[in-house]
Amino acid sequence: MSKIIIGIHGLGNQPAKELLKQWWISSIDEGLEKIGIKGKKYNFELVYWADALHTKPLDINITNEEDELYLQERYHPAKDNHEKTEKPLKEKALNYIKKQLDNFLFNEKLHLNFPSFTDILVKHFFKDMKIYFTQICSEENKADCLAKDVIREKLKDVLLKYKNDKIMIIAHSMGSIITYDVLLRNKEIKTDYLISEGSPIAVPYIFGQMKYSLEDILPNIEKLPTPDNITKAWYNLYDTEDKLAQYSILPELFEPNKLNISPISEAVKNDYENEGVENPHKIYGYLRSKRNAQLINEFLTKDKNKIILWFQDKIGKYFKK
Repeated sequence: MSKIIIGIHGLGNQPAKELLKQWWISSIDEGLEKIGIKGKKYNFELVYWADALHTKPLDINITNEEDELYLQERYHPAKDNHEKTEKPLKEKALNYIKKQLDNFLFNEKLHLNFPSFTDILVKHFFKDMKIYFTQICSEENKADCLAKDVIREKLKDVLLKYKNDKIMIIAHSMGSIITYDVLLRNKEIKTDYLISEGSPIAVPYIFGQMKYSLEDILPNIEKLPTPDNITKAWYNLYDTEDKLAQYSILPELFEPNKLNISPISEAVKNDYENEGVENPHKIYGYLRSKRNAQLINEFLTKDKNKIILWFQDKIGKYFKK
């Protein structure tokens, strides 16, 4: 039986699918190198859903920062992000402003006391999330359908494609909400492992939206169930500086499934920077974290004969093209 890693991206418009896929792979490879594994072969497929909400992808060739398709946060190898030991004053100031904005946006008391204000913030800063739950998609030839139906189908189709394989899903940010939604509604689909990374699923407002959207199949519940079709483990990786993932203790919100599996939350270091400005929510930093690499390696090597693994690692490299 083959093994497949399936990635699903997060909020906002994205670069073109093939470029984004290559950046995911490069980040995963970086992480594997951190734990001493170089040139590891694996099957990977990216579920790309940005085109359901955005008519054109972000363009790496656009240099005008005012253009809505300008791609600001690109993939950079980690070694390129930490060459300077002391950040210039401008970079320090930008990081400070960003942290203060995060503290404002994710102030739990503010959102509880002023729910209408919260709704305005979510509509502005998390437009894709709002569209997913309530509005119509813009995908070509599907203008009369709900965005969530189109996006769900994209993930469902890929999971069904690999239904006879062992599956690890890596779901970033909003992708974790989509994945949870699809697994809960399609019990015939199985996945061995789910890794949610930078997940906002436990942010109080968003958790409330999740419960509300699932009332048709899960009425009047306090905790959400861990999907029964997760058969091995659900790991939730977060950086303590990632405000979208700051509510990280998912076991308090999710009941174990019939296999006694529930989310395991673990803190990791997300080292992503772009021109000196940190973004601990960015997928590339999560994918190259050591813990993410360890989980991938465990998935890929589990149940393999130790002699075969030794041959692949020590001898097989000489036969690579």
